[in-house]
Amino acid sequence: MSGDPPGRRSSGTTSGDNSPAIGFANTANFGGKLFISLFAGDVESADKAKRLSGWNWPPFLLVVCLGSYALISAPDGPLRQFVWVYLAFGAAVGLALARLIAPAGGRRARRWRVPMSATALICAVAGTVGMDHVADHGEIDVTGRTRITAGTVTNGSQLGLVVDSPADRSRLRLTLTIRDAERARQFCAPETRYSAQLRGNASTRVEGVKSGQTVEFPLGGLQDEIDVRISLRTDEGCQMSLFVANAVLHD
Repeated sequence: MSGDPPGRRSSGTTSGDNSPAIGFANTANFGGKLFISLFAGDVESADKAKRLSGWNWPPFLLVVCLGSYALISAPDGPLRQFVWVYLAFGAAVGLALARLIAPAGGRRARRWRVPMSATALICAVAGTVGMDHVADHGEIDVTGRTRITAGTVTNGSQLGLVVDSPADRSRLRLTLTIRDAERARQFCAPETRYSAQLRGNASTRVEGVKSGQTVEFPLGGLQDEIDVRISLRTDEGCQMSLFVANAVLHD
């Protein structure tokens, strides 16, 4: 008569490809290969008999995803503030693509893949962080959303300039162009000046501003629309026209 001793149950065994232990090991092995592929690529099987070239794609796809996110979230503003961000993503995509299409080579060839992949990921992350910083603190071009409430003006005319945009930055940089309304009959623009201030804030007043001269207005946590009051000074009898050449919000 055979069997287990009385009072003792036979312990269950875990075996086979579908066992929980093997499943956990396979999951851990997959995660490890995915992590390693981000830097080294060319993940090999345990017996090193088969190179899984598909593992070269994760770092490239990660770089592309980070770049796509940054481009979608890019704010309006002058191109010069995005130059270093675009350079970082260009380097990241170039390095990741080079690693993807480069021949496998031997052990020596795999050595340079690690710093190449690390550099690509660092550039992509730096570009993403840089784009977020520009979105929060970069310049916002509001020239197209700025209007002057008067057309032709003369000496002593009072004008209103309104920026149809929330004050998302701490300062307004403004440049106005002054032209003669009747160029064939007068030449007053070189001697014309204007003074300006934020409505209701005399501490922001600037005097004697010429055409094409840039002035700054501290917004100081302004919540309402940006409204600038302008007073023109020119020779008697001169008729002038004012245009917004540039208006930028910045920190």
